[in-house]
Amino acid sequence: MKGLPLALGLRAFRSSMMKTRLSLLAAGLAIAVLLAGCHLFSNDFQVAVGNRTPGPVTIFANGEQIGQVGSNQTATFTLDLSTTGKATVDAIGSPIAPAPTAQATFTARDNATGILSAGAATTLIHDVTAYVDVAPCILIGGSSTGLICVSVANASSGSSQAACSFSLSPTNQSFDAAGGTGNVSVQTSSGCSWSATTNVTWISVTTGASGTGNGTVVYQVQPNVTGQARSGSLTIAGQTFTVSQAL
Repeated sequence: MKGLPLALGLRAFRSSMMKTRLSLLAAGLAIAVLLAGCHLFSNDFQVAVGNRTPGPVTIFANGEQIGQVGSNQTATFTLDLSTTGKATVDAIGSPIAPAPTAQATFTARDNATGILSAGAATTLIHDVTAYVDVAPCILIGGSSTGLICVSVANASSGSSQAACSFSLSPTNQSFDAAGGTGNVSVQTSSGCSWSATTNVTWISVTTGASGTGNGTVVYQVQPNVTGQARSGSLTIAGQTFTVSQAL
């Protein structure tokens, strides 16, 4: 009979320990939920898409469809992406607390023609809205190629300042019939992302297809065997860089 109180005591102790463990587990889960609500564990990134083409387009991020945007309209999306690092400056170069970052490449498809744009790669920053611009690709003469081009810029979602501004130097270049290599300097704030795409097949981007902050785009112009002078362009950070080539 003396062992009975001891057995009951051990059972009560084990029951108490189990309740304590369950209480600690519940408290840990509650803290995790609270921290997630404070965005400390958030993988959400904000994207605003503006469509300047004549018809609706479908937008893709990393090959996954995120939605559609009508002609001359803007829509906002939230992307759930795995973080790849942290940023310590906002889109206008001001210091901020470290924020999660993720990599994304945006493309757009013209719903009427099915034409898919080239990709525009960027680094997304948590709590910083990425602005994706979808516009017709324009040649030097001002006429549309019938294709659509995409560019991306980041701007602080709570900032009263304008979105990222970009400038190119030079803004155009001429080549003889032999073609050759050229480069373009991109100037912008340190947190601003940009991409470079070619709008004709005889010009290719060799380095600097994307970047953040100041950078350089190197491109290659193929020999002109068409028998006539021609012109083409690159879209760099949403700006048009024109290339003319003699026959």
